Amino acid sequence: MFSYKLFWRVTFNFAFLLIILTVTTFLTINNLNKIQKNYSQASLDLTTTMRLDRIKQILSDIETASNEYMYTGMHEKRNAYDENWKDFDLEFAALQKVYTDSIEQQTLDQIRTSFYNWISNIGDKKILIRSLDLTPEKAGLEIQALGRQETNSHYLETAKGLLNSLYKRRLSSVPVNIDIAIGLTRNIATFIMMVNIMLAVFAVALGWYLTKSITKPVEQLRDGTQKIMKGIFEPINLKRRDELGALASDFNHMSKMLQQNYKRLTAYSELMTALNKHDSLENVEEKSLQILCMHTNVSIGALYIMENSSGKLKLASGYALNSKKEILEYKIGEGIPGQCAAMKQNIEINNTGVTKDFIIATGIVDIVPAYIMATPILFQDNLTGVIIFGSMQPFEDFQREIIMNSVPQIGVAITNAFNFDSTRKLSNEVAEKNSELNSKNAELQKAYRVKSDFLSNMSHELRTPLNSIIGFTSVLLGPHGDPLTQEQAKALEKVLKNGRHLLELINDILDFSKIEAGRTPINIETDEVENIIANAMVTVEPMVLAKGVKLVQNIEPGLPKLNTDVLKVKQILLNLLSNAAKFTDQGAITITAHKQNEMINIAVKDDGIGIEKKNLEKVFEEFSQIDSSNSRKYKGTGLGLPIAKNYARLLGGSLTVESEFGKGSIFTLKIPPEFPKDKLNKISIETQTVKKPAIISQDILPAVKDESLQKVEFQQKMQNLESTPTSSSVLILCIDDDQEVIDLLRRYLIPEGYSVQSALSGDSGIELARKLQPSLITLDIMMPGKDGWQVLRELKSDPKTRDIPVIIHSIVDNKPLALSLGALDVIAKPSELKRVLSVVERACRTKNQTILIVDDNEDFAESLKIMLQVEGYKAITMYSGEQVLKEIGNINPSLLFLDLLMPGIDGFGVVHQLRSKEQWRNLPIVILSGAEVEQEKRDNLNKHIQDFIEKGHFSKEVISNTIKKIIQQKNT
Repeated sequence: MFSYKLFWRVTFNFAFLLIILTVTTFLTINNLNKIQKNYSQASLDLTTTMRLDRIKQILSDIETASNEYMYTGMHEKRNAYDENWKDFDLEFAALQKVYTDSIEQQTLDQIRTSFYNWISNIGDKKILIRSLDLTPEKAGLEIQALGRQETNSHYLETAKGLLNSLYKRRLSSVPVNIDIAIGLTRNIATFIMMVNIMLAVFAVALGWYLTKSITKPVEQLRDGTQKIMKGIFEPINLKRRDELGALASDFNHMSKMLQQNYKRLTAYSELMTALNKHDSLENVEEKSLQILCMHTNVSIGALYIMENSSGKLKLASGYALNSKKEILEYKIGEGIPGQCAAMKQNIEINNTGVTKDFIIATGIVDIVPAYIMATPILFQDNLTGVIIFGSMQPFEDFQREIIMNSVPQIGVAITNAFNFDSTRKLSNEVAEKNSELNSKNAELQKAYRVKSDFLSNMSHELRTPLNSIIGFTSVLLGPHGDPLTQEQAKALEKVLKNGRHLLELINDILDFSKIEAGRTPINIETDEVENIIANAMVTVEPMVLAKGVKLVQNIEPGLPKLNTDVLKVKQILLNLLSNAAKFTDQGAITITAHKQNEMINIAVKDDGIGIEKKNLEKVFEEFSQIDSSNSRKYKGTGLGLPIAKNYARLLGGSLTVESEFGKGSIFTLKIPPEFPKDKLNKISIETQTVKKPAIISQDILPAVKDESLQKVEFQQKMQNLESTPTSSSVLILCIDDDQEVIDLLRRYLIPEGYSVQSALSGDSGIELARKLQPSLITLDIMMPGKDGWQVLRELKSDPKTRDIPVIIHSIVDNKPLALSLGALDVIAKPSELKRVLSVVERACRTKNQTILIVDDNEDFAESLKIMLQVEGYKAITMYSGEQVLKEIGNINPSLLFLDLLMPGIDGFGVVHQLRSKEQWRNLPIVILSGAEVEQEKRDNLNKHIQDFIEKGHFSKEVISNTIKKIIQQKNT
């Protein structure tokens, strides 16, 4: 390539142009750097003058703010004084980075010294005069003395004078640098203009020269290309020794090759186009024979198709045949077609006197072709048919080539058309079958929906009486129930145990029906993996230890927190651990957790009976156990593992099992730390409305003597338990159409010191809430008439009831919807005593206000903070009296725990200053002190505090009781 002249010619011209551009660029960049340097210096000088001006303004503002505060005592003027002080430090620090000269640095030091001398000797004293409680006469004397001192000291005047001198020097240098930059700009503009003119002249000359050398041969090549596109194959005349000459020679050789192949490709292309247009077998047979005969210029043609059923070749299509004299079929080996089929090779006959099978119909006289060619049609070495050509002239090579290239494609087209016809017939049959299957499938789906609705409705209906069974049994067995004999207690414990077992079975059925219906709610929370595993292990620990089986955990440190539906993760682990405990009688159950790629793997391994390989897939099938013997020995619905697998999939993970029969099993849960966003976007929170059975009024019950007596006794007992709102109890309003649920809540709450009022409908509940203003409302969802969701909306939209906490207490478990409507929490029926009391206490205690802890012993303060946080309170710690007096207004605590002996302002001083202000006069204060306090001081202190706790008697119970006592006092 490098021996050609055109390459070197173009390379030299562009190299010269590159040299000119390089020199021009270097000179331009040098001038631009000078301009940038001068403009940067000018910009720096302007910025510096602005900072100097800003500092002068700060000096004036801070002097004005101190004077106005001294005379008016306005708080905003004191804030302005402090802000200007801080602004001076920031601006002065930035200014010091600019000045590097030692003389200028000395000037800056003088300015700063003068300013701080004024602050310490004049400004702060003016602020202090206002802070001191001085008589007007004494305050006037102090102000006059300060005025004389300020006049004599000249602190701010000195600082301002020095700032003015720096300001003038900096301002005078700005126009000098700008003038230099402008001059350089003019010079570079002239220089660039001259360079552009030179480059333009050279580029025009170079372009003209290169264009003249290249455009003429390129035009000849373009003309030759256009002729080839039109089917004209002529050589171009271009005699040059450079690259374009070599290109012209290659072009002429290519044109010659294209001319030779054009006729073959045209015939082949037209044949393929025609074959692709026709899909039926008859059209393919007719068109393929017709096109092939036309492009090979033969006189006659016949196409025979092999019929596998008869084993004969039958005439499918003919071209210029005498329809009265042709033979319609041949056996294999019979005649020219049969012989070609038997040999599967081409046969050519040059003297047709030996056969009269093919006669040309000319319309005037019948003629026998002089030359015949027979070609087998094969598809994947299988005989499809035979094609016969007859001609009055010998066959030429191009005719043979067209035939040999086209016949295989004809074989493919015939086979495809035959398969298409067969497929169409089969498709019609399949369509009829699909129609029948769709009809059957619709019936199956209808039955499936009926089953799912039945399971869901029945589960809800069964949970309603279970709520009363478990609740009242728990009350009778609890500390507030009537005394029971040992036999009665054992009997009730069995009732409670079996009731809870039945509830677990019903919950499984309900959960599975939600999964099948696609209505499983998702509640995103954040928790540690260790906490979730620990909670699950605590639940199953009694069952495992009763068998003597070890419970082992191995958790990888540093696992990320799970931001997903934590409750469902715990339910999966409980199912796996319960299953392992059920089938393991000795050995150990080990739970491990580690991170693998982006997933968290939690595995539960047991040393139980194991699972046979043939049954591994069955463990995740609903309503099934792996064999009948285990079904009798190990009770259950067969839904635990299917629900766990569906929950794992719902959370974006998977649940798998490995097992060896007789040695144990390993169930592995894989979930992402973050709930997948694409799944979250697809989940819609739905409210499931289930009709409750009609409640029979107690007034129309059959008049059975024993039942009536029992009813009267029960009502009298509940009336004794129920108390009207008093000044010393917290009122709770229970809205539920089920009287038994309200009676159960009374048994839970009244013994704990709460007062309970009830409403059996939504309308009456709203009316009582407006009238009584209770501290808390419990609300059922499924009620006749106005349901719980509508009641909740009306309560939260009414200004009189908007701030009353509402707890949803219902079988319908839709926590996201309840919280979005303003509910405080959700308690699912049947409810347990501990759960109800925990939520009620949290709602009625401090309403999420902050408790402030002040103690100079940081360890003690932090331990008390942790103790309060465990109990559900929000706590903040401080370590000095000065800090609490300064920041208490930003915190606005509901309760203050205060140490007495602290450095600086001690606890006595904090109490005295807080009680002197109207805002903190009623703030509850509890003293925590480890020192002995004199009785006189103790008596004086008791007038201003709610309680005094000695640190020697400090405990969790003491703190909890103290807070409850204070809350009760606040509610009275």
